[in-house]
Amino acid sequence: MTETAAATTASTVTETKAATATATKTAPAKKKSSFSFNAGSLRQNGIYFAFAAIVLLFAVLTGGDLLQPQNLSNIIVQKSYILILAIGMILIIIAGHIDLSVGSVLAATGAFSAVLMVNHDVHWAIAIPLTLIMGGLIGAWQGYWVAYFGIPAFIVTLAGMLVFRAVTLVILGNQGIGPFPDTVRNMANGFTPGWFGNIALGPLGGADVITLLVGVALVASIVWTQWRARAARQKLGQSLEPFGLFLAKIIAPSIVLMFVIVQLARFKNLPWVLVLLGVLVVVYTLVTNRAVFGRHIYAIGGNINAATLSGVKVKQVTFWLFVNMGVLAAVAGIIFSGRLNLAGPTAGNSFELDAIAAAFIGGAAVQGGVGKVIGAITGGLIMAVIDNGMSLLGAGSEQVMLVKGLVLLAAVAFDVVTKRRAGASSR
Repeated sequence: MTETAAATTASTVTETKAATATATKTAPAKKKSSFSFNAGSLRQNGIYFAFAAIVLLFAVLTGGDLLQPQNLSNIIVQKSYILILAIGMILIIIAGHIDLSVGSVLAATGAFSAVLMVNHDVHWAIAIPLTLIMGGLIGAWQGYWVAYFGIPAFIVTLAGMLVFRAVTLVILGNQGIGPFPDTVRNMANGFTPGWFGNIALGPLGGADVITLLVGVALVASIVWTQWRARAARQKLGQSLEPFGLFLAKIIAPSIVLMFVIVQLARFKNLPWVLVLLGVLVVVYTLVTNRAVFGRHIYAIGGNINAATLSGVKVKQVTFWLFVNMGVLAAVAGIIFSGRLNLAGPTAGNSFELDAIAAAFIGGAAVQGGVGKVIGAITGGLIMAVIDNGMSLLGAGSEQVMLVKGLVLLAAVAFDVVTKRRAGASSR
């Protein structure tokens, strides 16, 4: 009798466990996955919807002046150096650090290039590499203190902001140096030549053929990369976004890109600085998405202890990140000085704040481990559109600073909220 009861009890427990396991595999898990996808999708794509809304708002407020060919070209040329700095800054922030010295490094390297090319008649083909080397050495100096000496990057780069501003004043003798050679000025302000002439676009007038072909090639690359990525996820059995959303992610940026390209083609073709920026975006996107070094950056920012235990050489990666930031600051310094045709002692003031704001508005996480190069570029363009749009409206500098500050706060708050919701949904 006792054995029968025990067998019955064991059978009941087994059936209960099986029923519980079966229930666990059903609806609740599906609901959790769906919510998680929505939160993640909102976090990844919200910046692009915000950018579109800001552009549309200022286009309406300015009566369409914001989207005129010359104005779009001006936005790109005038803010190119901030976008270059934002590329380096997003990598620093992903790794969990910050760089407050990039504005001063930009000024110091721009001054160094001016002394070489203007005062000592060094050919630009020699002066530019020497300037990039100087930027790399500055980055190595700061990277050593952060990576190998263990001083927080905030302190090291805050000191660097003061030190390299002083270096700028010493190099320039507290006065501006210029003018720069024509090649450097053309690199910062010039446009690609119209090799094949113009093509008629009906009421829009003529447009450069080469610029239009570049736009078509870029759209084709967007379609190909997105389709390839979706096919790879499908092959691995990973969850896919709805096909309608997938098409929207291809069509919307393609339309925006072709609109900008057509407007540039109607004005003075592609700015050379946009070509340089495009190359940098492609290279650094590949590095962050495909290269081992890029994966290590995300690993360090996500969990430095886990990265160390996994064999990531944290000190080396951190060191080279700051070297890279110094080189990009030197590139931006040459572009900025060439655009003004003058290396001045006040160059680069507050540029570090704009670069940091571009990274955070573009989706970088305050704690590190999250961010994309294209997101930083989008964040920089948002700041540029706000600057330009409010200038067209005749707003004062205090109003521009107020709006930019609120946009930055809103972007960080959005990041915090989406993280909390994602964390709650994973429990």
